[in-house]
Amino acid sequence: MPMWDAMLGQGTGRAERIAAMVADAPLRRFGDPDEVAAIAVLLASDEATYMTGSEVTVDGGLLAGSAAPPR
Repeated sequence: MPMWDAMLGQGTGRAERIAAMVADAPLRRFGDPDEVAAIAVLLASDEATYMTGSEVTVDGGLLAGSAAPPR
């Protein structure tokens, strides 16, 4: 998770900081690169031809602070 290095740091306490971060996320985990890539493929496909001016947040609620975990 190199993109998280600035926030999570290195060395002692990193695992605890990761655990605390995902504990607050609705999906209770970090996303996989394939999950993010799937959204990019969708947006580049003919399936998204009617989308305009949309913002798609692909963070599993990690940063968006979703109110409730999925069922």
